[in-house]
Amino acid sequence: MITKTTLCLALTLGIVHAAASDEITSAYLLDDLGDQTTIATRTRLRVDYAPGTINILQSDDLMTQGARTVWEALALVPGFEQSIDETGTRQIVVRGVGKSYSSGAIKILVNDIALNSELMSLANPVLNMPVEQIERIEVIRGPGSAIYGESAYMGVINVITRKQGQRLFAAAGNAGVMAGGGVMSFNNAETGLSYNLNLAGWKANGGGKAGQDQLYADGFGELSHAPGSVNDKLDYRSALFGLNYRKLTLSALWLEDGAGDHYGINNVLPPDEKRIVTRHRHRAFEIKQGLELAPALQAEFKLGWQDFTHIRDHLYLAPGASYDPAIDGPVWLSRDYKENRLTAGADLAWEHGRHTLLLGWSFNQSRIDSASWDWNYPYYDIGSSFIRTSMERTINSFTAQDEFRVNPYFTLTAGLRHDHYDDIGNSTTPRLAAVWQMASRHVIKAQYAEAFRAPTFYELHNGGQPASIRPETVATSELGYIYKGDGSRAGITLFHSSLKNLIVFEDTPDYIGYSNSRSARSQGMELEGEHWLTRNMKFSGNLTWLDTRDATTNQPISGAGHWLANAGLEYRFNQDLAFSIRLREVGERSRETGDLRPALAGYNVTDISARLFNFASTRGLTLRAGIRNVFDQDVRYPAMSIHNGLYPDDYPRGSRQWWSMLTYSF
Repeated sequence: MITKTTLCLALTLGIVHAAASDEITSAYLLDDLGDQTTIATRTRLRVDYAPGTINILQSDDLMTQGARTVWEALALVPGFEQSIDETGTRQIVVRGVGKSYSSGAIKILVNDIALNSELMSLANPVLNMPVEQIERIEVIRGPGSAIYGESAYMGVINVITRKQGQRLFAAAGNAGVMAGGGVMSFNNAETGLSYNLNLAGWKANGGGKAGQDQLYADGFGELSHAPGSVNDKLDYRSALFGLNYRKLTLSALWLEDGAGDHYGINNVLPPDEKRIVTRHRHRAFEIKQGLELAPALQAEFKLGWQDFTHIRDHLYLAPGASYDPAIDGPVWLSRDYKENRLTAGADLAWEHGRHTLLLGWSFNQSRIDSASWDWNYPYYDIGSSFIRTSMERTINSFTAQDEFRVNPYFTLTAGLRHDHYDDIGNSTTPRLAAVWQMASRHVIKAQYAEAFRAPTFYELHNGGQPASIRPETVATSELGYIYKGDGSRAGITLFHSSLKNLIVFEDTPDYIGYSNSRSARSQGMELEGEHWLTRNMKFSGNLTWLDTRDATTNQPISGAGHWLANAGLEYRFNQDLAFSIRLREVGERSRETGDLRPALAGYNVTDISARLFNFASTRGLTLRAGIRNVFDQDVRYPAMSIHNGLYPDDYPRGSRQWWSMLTYSF
């Protein structure tokens, strides 16, 4: 069994080897150190010279490594940890934050279009997007509000989808996994006209298990479906369209996913009906026009619309007899919510001497279209709406940024963003960053940045008066070092984050609802590296050490792993065949205050995958196959507990899975 000690040793050896090797390798061994991105500053920079801590996950690498969805791919990012809630909603815990606090700690974009909903600040369908549908994933680890505003609290994810080439794919796996999709595109370089259509869909029956649930703690164990199978059926479908004509860009997207009721919204296990209960749908349309006002003066204008729909169809609450012996059958809840958003913006970028100046304005107006709910409990009328349908929000934001090149090797970036909300007031977030290339292979980065997350519509509705909850804030200091060699890269990042005004749910005799009642800190170290050991073999890995602390309880933040590690080995047998083995370890996770259980044990999993090009002697046909959690290790995500009630054995999610996929490019 692999342990964090083994992973630490492997990663350290890989980084030392990378740092010690100056040998020149073949051109095809050069990794993507030259990748460029606009995620850090909205101006195009090479990743290692962009301010902040950034990772670029390339689709081709992810497919070789066996990642199937964006959610699985993000587990490869240092400091990122997977989890779910009781109804199966995907959660990304970043540097220990995101499970206990806040609805959504990450800004999620697709092709630069932000999709976090105002209801709960989430964009779950993006996490279920298959890797075959994407070109790359750009990630900021740490605050990003100086550029992206609200929800860019602990990180930013921008999923760039495939827009070129022609391809079809189909996949299958155990637990009823089936998937398919394709990309079609057209490009005329002479006229500057191009367009693309990207389609995908998949479904799975699940197969998870659950131990005893809350009914046992309440004395109704004989009425429970637990222990038993979990209704963790999942599906996903999407369509993305893009059209470009010179500097005019039109984008449209439709993303939708569905899930069963999993472990039950009240932590009472529902019957395993293999039925979709919860559905999320995002639709968006945006048009952008770029202008070259002068050789050194660029402008971009954009206008967009989007909507978000959240539906729950007969969500299981509990057996009726647990409420009243006279009630026959289950008690269920249905919910139908829809919001829409109008967006506009303008950016002006001016290169003047050693300065690159960016000025930006954005407008965001969100409102609720409908918010109805219903249940079948006969003794209490819950009303027609679960949230005030009159709620709306208008945000005007102003951004100023200066990239100052002190000399060819040293750049300072200073930024400031001001967001004015018509319902909760103002937020101002600064950033100051420095990047120093102290030698040809060595880069040092330093940054201080602040970020915020505005209270969601749901939190405001359940938090007293509309303006009684303030945005939660974070201030982060980072110091990083990057070594770049031929076919090698290694880095270390030290960080410290101070979180204030955290929005949490309180249930006390004096108050029930959301409020700003916590502060916390998160600090740690992230190591990452990759190196071609031979012409055919590459090692890559990362290691994260976390020290978190809730200032109110003086205890570690619940749900956060103290150690996170990845290590992988890729071997190319020849031009067509590649094999990958990856090891993932998550350290033990702390419990909530008052939870009498010991810390949740960590877990480690081993994944293997293979990729065969020109399968069956057919040019353009690629076969991928793999096994996740080869040794069927016990993987559990934390479930909250009240004196050992709810799910005392947490949420088991660790079964072995096999999968295979055919892709045809033409």
